[in-house]
Amino acid sequence: MRSPAHGVTVLAALFATLCVARSLAAQAQTGVATPPDPRTSQIRALIDESLDVAVAPQSLFDVPLGDEAAIRIEAARLRALLVAAEAAAKPEGASSRRRAAAPAAPGEGQLRSELARLAPASWSGRLDLDRARLEFYALEPERRTELLAAHAARQEAARPQETEEERRAREVEEERARALEAARVARSEAERLVAEEVARLIALEEQVHVVRESFRHEREELDERRDVVLGWQRRVREAKAAGHADADATYDALRRVLRVSRDELTTALDVLDDDATAVPAIGPRRLTEVPLEVSEAARERRVAAEAAVAEALRDERDLREHRATLLLGEIDVLNRERLDLLSGLSSSKRDAITGFTVAGWDQARSEARHLSLILRYHRHATVSWLNEVRAGTTGVSSAWRTIVVALPLIVLVGVFVWARRRTPSLLRWADARLGAADRAERRTGPSPRRRLVRVLIRTHRPLEWIVFFFVVHSLLSQAAHDLLEFQLVASVIRWTLIGALAVDLINTVAARDTSGLVLLDEGEAGALRLRSLRLVSRTIVGFALILVLSARLVGEGTIYSWVFSTCWFAAVPVFLLLVRWWRSSVCDRLDRVRKKTPFQAWVLANRSGWKSFLAAMLGAVMLFSTGTVKTIRAWISSFDLARRAHAYLFRREIERMGGDKGRVKLAGLSPDALAYLHPERLPSTWLACPADELRASFEERVASRRGGVIAVVGARGMGKSSLLRAATAEGERAVFLSCSNASFQDELRVLTRRAWSEEEAPSIVVIDDAHLLVQPRIGGLEPFDDLIAFARHHSVTTTWLFALDAALWPLLKRARDARPLFDETHVLAPWREEEIGALTANRSELAGFSPSYDDLLDQLPLGADEIDRQDALRAKRMAYERMLWDHVGGNPGLALEAWRSSLGVDPAGVVHVRPLQVPDIAKLELLPDSSLFVLRAVLQLAPTSFETVAQATRLRVEEVVQDVRFGKASGLYEQDGESVRVAWPWMRAVTRFLERRHLLVSP
Repeated sequence: MRSPAHGVTVLAALFATLCVARSLAAQAQTGVATPPDPRTSQIRALIDESLDVAVAPQSLFDVPLGDEAAIRIEAARLRALLVAAEAAAKPEGASSRRRAAAPAAPGEGQLRSELARLAPASWSGRLDLDRARLEFYALEPERRTELLAAHAARQEAARPQETEEERRAREVEEERARALEAARVARSEAERLVAEEVARLIALEEQVHVVRESFRHEREELDERRDVVLGWQRRVREAKAAGHADADATYDALRRVLRVSRDELTTALDVLDDDATAVPAIGPRRLTEVPLEVSEAARERRVAAEAAVAEALRDERDLREHRATLLLGEIDVLNRERLDLLSGLSSSKRDAITGFTVAGWDQARSEARHLSLILRYHRHATVSWLNEVRAGTTGVSSAWRTIVVALPLIVLVGVFVWARRRTPSLLRWADARLGAADRAERRTGPSPRRRLVRVLIRTHRPLEWIVFFFVVHSLLSQAAHDLLEFQLVASVIRWTLIGALAVDLINTVAARDTSGLVLLDEGEAGALRLRSLRLVSRTIVGFALILVLSARLVGEGTIYSWVFSTCWFAAVPVFLLLVRWWRSSVCDRLDRVRKKTPFQAWVLANRSGWKSFLAAMLGAVMLFSTGTVKTIRAWISSFDLARRAHAYLFRREIERMGGDKGRVKLAGLSPDALAYLHPERLPSTWLACPADELRASFEERVASRRGGVIAVVGARGMGKSSLLRAATAEGERAVFLSCSNASFQDELRVLTRRAWSEEEAPSIVVIDDAHLLVQPRIGGLEPFDDLIAFARHHSVTTTWLFALDAALWPLLKRARDARPLFDETHVLAPWREEEIGALTANRSELAGFSPSYDDLLDQLPLGADEIDRQDALRAKRMAYERMLWDHVGGNPGLALEAWRSSLGVDPAGVVHVRPLQVPDIAKLELLPDSSLFVLRAVLQLAPTSFETVAQATRLRVEEVVQDVRFGKASGLYEQDGESVRVAWPWMRAVTRFLERRHLLVSP
């Protein structure tokens, strides 16, 4: 049996023969006779050692003579070629007999037809050349080597003596010839490689096109799944409307479909994370050593193929992303429809699904798997986003993008770290400065700014983190905000910061002293309270985060129901742990109680032993409840409405008990004491009040010589005169004028005629009771306008303060609303109840007495001692001050009047506090309308004369005199010479009555 190699050799020989035959046939058709090939005789001459020395042996052969393997192959090829040529040259009959004996070689018939067209001389010449070459190849290798060496020796002997330059030129020429031959062979090989590479790339592009078409069809099939989801949504709506049975069946079917979708999403995520691809690889570059001019076409084809492969890979990646995204949205929609269907299920099935049952456990596992798939998908999305951020997609370098994104964050972190290091010291410095300012102003309590600073000292840490978080949140791009991981982390941080801030705020509220100022150092008790609050906060925030995240990711299903139904049990261990921490503190606080109840005594009696934990637990509950009630009561008391309601109830209470307490006849205060408590008495020391900031601004304006025309508006008794005198006390070249003085016009003329140079001009000019310059008649504003014009003309460096009564201010404002009269207008705010109490206490101390509240004291419970009595008296005093504040509406002058009228002296000289002594407002209801107009004019123009009132009311002077005399008899008016005004005891009643009758407007 012949080997396969032999068959291959025969085929190669036939193919070569066919090629040669075609070449010779073409020559024959052209009519050109082919001469005998001279290489045939030259090869035989080489064998006979008679070859011309001018012929190189290698030029006679097609294979290198030094390559023995190539020679053997070429010899085998030539033998096969000659055998095939001889067989084809035999007659047709002989050939037929041979074919009968054995199958013919492929292409033999074609070869015969080609040979028939050849010229015999041409064909025989080529065969002679091949026979001559085969004779040389058939020699032994040693013989061939000897022949070549002998011919080289003859060439060397026949070569004439050459110079060094000729030898070098010859060697260069030989090298050039060899290089040209090698280049010819290499170019042929390169052209073959390029052709093969182009064919491979064309086939590759076709494969890529087929793959991309499959991607397109698969995407279309995925898009059709949306119609299925819409169908399930409609089916769920119909099932909910149909009834429990249909809803239960639909729920089970929906769960099966949802399970299949989750399986498909699992597969899609596996594929998404896999590096395997259906796109054929383009392969390595095979033409790296081929010259560019030869491989240009192949290189262009490779660029096109690389682009096609890149687009196919991009399509595949987009398809995988699209498949995972679509399946994720599908399971989200189906899961949402499943949760929506829960309300329509039968109660037994719904309880089984959301309870701790087999169905519940199965549903919980499904929700856990649902959660894991969501997290897997978003983990991939986060990694992809980070890769895009790191690589960049806008043509900007990755390093520059990193700098642009990271630089604001780095600056923010630096500012945050710097601020956190310096904020505590800065806040404590501000607290010290504000404390010194409060002491300098002789405040009875801390200022609002100092309270705020103290609150910030205790709460600035979480506030700083909250600000830092929201700034970072705003700096990040919208792509980061869309990431689920970012949303989850933001939710966790947000809840954590809110919990930390709530803990600090509650701890701050609990750390206040009696004045409302937050304590900065509370010792072990404060540290324990903060530790307990943090434990409770972390527990609450932890369960809240579980509920929020589970509802956000998998909906309010089984896991949400389990967590919500079991989170309350966490209160038990937390409460027990808190009791353990607070056990000693509870006993210490109960031990400090002066009068212990039987329950408190039982708790203290069981500090140790097996009952100690139970006693501490009950004691802690009692203390916490008591503290909560006190805190709520204090919080409610912070509202004006609650304080006014308490003042009303207290007033009703003491009015009911007034008749029973009249056992001792009380006399009025002495004239000296009444003088100290008179509303018009200027204070010897400035007390803290709402006008503190206004006074400071006046002093600063005067010191800086900024000038200006300023109005201070307030009702009678609000302290306008006291404020203006305090503002002028420290000013250089200050002028104080009162329009109520008889010498006002003379003083005003002196003021207007003085020099107003910058050196001699007064720093401040105060016009008290400036409303007296206004007359409610035609042309009644001329004196006021003239003074305002003069003041404005000389207000460059001089501050002009005008004190105006609130009763006349609305009239003046309406009359001159078209043009502004003043640079600034300040309406005095009412005083707080603490400030009213400090005022009455200060004036009582100056008068030399301490009022007793014994007549207002209820009967104390049995067993009460002196400490209980003092506590009850202190409570009565605070309630009375609140009632007084409510009665006068925060007016300090009216408060002094009501206070001094409500005090009485017993025979022993002790001053007692009685119920408020207020005039009977029913007397005002009996007055005719003309008397009411007189009353309003007196109130607005006080102190005023009868003629002025007559002009304002269009009444005759005799009628005004008659009304005033009647009012004086009732105590309604008080007269000082020609001036008349409403008496102090009637001020509040008259003002409220006129406002109720719409005859007076509040500013």
